[in-house]
Formats: sequence, structure tokens, C-alpha cells
Amino acid sequence: MKRSLSIAILFIIAIVIGSCKKDITLTPSSGVTINEYFKTQNDITASLAGIYSAFQEEMAGAGSTSDEGYGGRYNYWGDVRADAFQASTYATYSVVEMSTNTLEFSNASTDWAGLYKVISRANLAIQYYPQVPASDPTVTKTILNNSLAQAYALRAESYFYIVRVWGDAPEWTTAYLDITQSGSKPRVKALTLIDSLIIPDLTKAYSLIQKNQTPTVWYVGEGAICSILADVYMWRASVTGGGGAADYQNAITWYQKLFLAKGPTGKVYTGQTAGDIETQANWKNVFLNPTQSVEPIWSIYWDYTVNGCACIPVFVGLTNNYVQLDPGFQAKWKAQYTIDTRVAKSIDTLNTLNHINLLYKYYNLIPNSTGITPVAGNLNFNPYLPMYRLSDVFLEYAEASAQTGDLATALKYLNLIHVRAGYPAYASTDLPSTGAMIDAILQEDQYELLGEGKRWFELIRTNHVHTIMDPILNVRNGVTDPITGITTPATTGFIDAPNRYYWPVSQSALNANTLLKQNPGY
Repeated sequence: MKRSLSIAILFIIAIVIGSCKKDITLTPSSGVTINEYFKTQNDITASLAGIYSAFQEEMAGAGSTSDEGYGGRYNYWGDVRADAFQASTYATYSVVEMSTNTLEFSNASTDWAGLYKVISRANLAIQYYPQVPASDPTVTKTILNNSLAQAYALRAESYFYIVRVWGDAPEWTTAYLDITQSGSKPRVKALTLIDSLIIPDLTKAYSLIQKNQTPTVWYVGEGAICSILADVYMWRASVTGGGGAADYQNAITWYQKLFLAKGPTGKVYTGQTAGDIETQANWKNVFLNPTQSVEPIWSIYWDYTVNGCACIPVFVGLTNNYVQLDPGFQAKWKAQYTIDTRVAKSIDTLNTLNHINLLYKYYNLIPNSTGITPVAGNLNFNPYLPMYRLSDVFLEYAEASAQTGDLATALKYLNLIHVRAGYPAYASTDLPSTGAMIDAILQEDQYELLGEGKRWFELIRTNHVHTIMDPILNVRNGVTDPITGITTPATTGFIDAPNRYYWPVSQSALNANTLLKQNPGY
């Protein structure tokens, strides 16, 4: 007889919805099989909370009160390999590897196990939620469908990260309940995963989710599902074998469906005018108070009183942060200080302090004559990381429009963000071609979405890795790790492309799965 994994192993995950993973932990005194567990609405609530908890931990880290230490792959995967951030003089060698394109498979951030943890929990949910109404009649069809929709969407989002970071990957879509079953599987082509799993999961989630509801911004609702689907089509359009213009058009279709959904304040997104996004004066409200802003779609929740410091790589804590702003980017953006109102709300604009290389857009800190001083008290902030927000969507919508030849629409949505920041509007004669429009959108992306885990994926998606990163990587050559004393060997631009666009598969994954093959170039 197959031996079922006990709930004591699989579900040390239960938390109150809306809180972080360490609030309430369910640890039964004796093992309970999965079939015996999923009986009530509370079981669904606890299970969903566990899925979100695993995803939050992967994005924001385990928190300073955890034995697992600090983390934040949201930024490591999406920012530190790109042009706005680099390793600081305090960085570990693993961060230096990201910053200089010298990644090795021993780097902790090469491990995809955390995302597969989310997938595993989602698989259990998808398999067992449908049995709950039979034993708990309070679980209505709406409750069941909304719960299933979130599980499908979070599974899809986890696989979407995997295919963007590593490319091909093993596919698990059923609950792993038998410890005698082999855990080894070969890698499936990334495009196959997109077409056979990610897109179907998201379209299933959209069909299940209750429409025209005011969402809680910490959870995946109608608008978040549309945003992820559009993002997936944007990525698919750019990969080998993808659909090109057809995929960009599919992305536009899902953006337009998003505009029909409601945001966290109850206002329909609409997506037509500057009134649909946060005002210039209240721009930081998106990060400081996303539940009260018209712009957020889905954000990561954090509560430092429960989890300790969310010491994300780009945080403003003490002066020995591992990650800092790239000096070239910082100088370029600071030059726009008198025009671009985002500058003073995001970075310290003074030159006289040794901490001017930190990002504080997530923190309620206001510079004075001495700037922003990193102090221990800064650890006690809750950075709410946006997974998707309307400005992000507008810029991708502009990009999709430009890629399909609709420069007028692209100009409209680019200008909605550009003008809000304080700049005069671009004229059509300023950006007369698709290439010029994409370049302007990427520049706006860098400023608007700084530190939001998007930049690296944008550079790959738009085929701008070499154009933007080669000169920067040449400047970063010869970095010496202060702890190990190891000097990064000199490179000429982005070496071994496109192989090293992807991350290596971790040593731990290779050890655990004998059917895995390492990515080329590592």
C-alpha cells in the first residue's frame, strides 16, 4: 500500500488569512492523511494561507526572526543582474556573481525549491478542494471557485518565474503523496510549459474567479489573473518559437480585460486616463498604503511585528547592505532631480553621505538636510512589494502596442506615466519608430519600476541585454569580495549569451533529481 505523507509534514503552513507565515501554525500531534484533512472551509483557508506564505517567503525572504535568515529573490532574480543595482562593497560573493554575470550553481538564489514548494501546495489544493463541499455545506460554489482560482494562478505564477529564470524545468501537476514515488523528472521545454500549463492554469483561474468584486490587494483576484496572463503573453511573444505579433495582441486583449476589473478601493481600473493611476503628489501611496490606492493590482504583504525585518536586498537598513544603486544609473537619474518627482521619493539625492546608494521608495522616510541615515529603526518597516500595479501595466501595454505597430496607443500610455513624473509629454515626432518607442518605454520602466523585480525580465524580453548591460559589465570588472578576497575575472560585455541569460540549475536540485541536466554555459 502506498504510504501517504502526513499532514504534519505537508501542512505546517496554516495561518490566518491576511497574516504572515508565523502567525498561527497548525502542527497536529498525530499524522492525518490528506484525504482526512480537507473537510471544512477552515481547511481551505489554512491551505490557501500556506500557498501564499510559501510564495511570500520566496519573494521577500524568510524574515530576520527566522533561522533561514534574510532573502528576497524578487529583487535578486529581477533587479540585481540588471543596470540599476550592483553588489556593494559589503556584498557576499554570491551577490557579486549576480552583479557581474559570473553566476555559479552553488549560488543560493539558483535554487528553485521554494517555487516548487508553492507548486506542491497548489497541487494539493487543486486536487482536494473540490471534495470539501461534500462534508461542509457552508463551502458554496463561489467560495470553492475563488479558492481554486487562486491556487491555479499561484501555480502558474510560480512556473512563470521558473521558465523566465531557468528556462526548461520539470513539470509537477499532481500532489506528491507517496514517498516511494521517484522525485526525479526530466526538464520540459519552457515554451511547452507556457502553452500546456501556465496559460491553461491562468485561463482556468479567470473562468473560476468571481468577477466585478473589490479585491483584497494581498490576494490574487480578477485583475491580477489578467495581469499575469498578459505578462505571460508578452514573454511568449519574445521567445524562440513564440507567437510574436499574435502574442502581443493576446497580451493587449488581457490588459483590456484587466481594465474592466476593480481595484482595491472598489474603483474599476478603466485604464484610460491619468485619473486611473495614483496622483503625482501621492505616488508613494502605491508602496506605503496599497490598500488605499487606486493603482495596485496585487502586492506582497509583510508584517515586521510577526516576521521581523523584511530585509530585502534593496532595503534601507544599516550601511552594510549587500546591494546598492549602480553609480552610473544613480548619477543619470539624480540629474533629473528638479524635474522627475520620483527621484527624491526613491533615492537620497545628496552627495555628501556614504549611504546615497540606497533605495527607499518602499519606506516612509523623508530626506532632510543630512539626507536619509540608515539606522536600526529602519528595519521596522513593512515593504509591500508590488507584483503588479497599473503603471506597470500601462508601460507593458505601451510596449505591446508599439510591437504591433500602434505607436499612437503606445505614446498615450507612455505619456500617462512620463507626464505624471513631471516631464513634458513626448510628441509623436520624438518617437517616430517602434525601436525609438521601445527605448523610451524601457527608460521609463527603469525609473518608474525601480526595485520592483521587473528590470532583468524586461531586458531579456525586449532583446536589450547586450545594448544596456555590456558597457555596465565592463565597468564592473575586477570586483573583489571583501570576505573571501576573490576577484571576479574581467569580462567583455555579457559573456556566453544567450546561455547565461538563464540562471544555472542549483547543485542541490541536480543532486536531488538525477534526470536534470545543467543549463548550457555552466
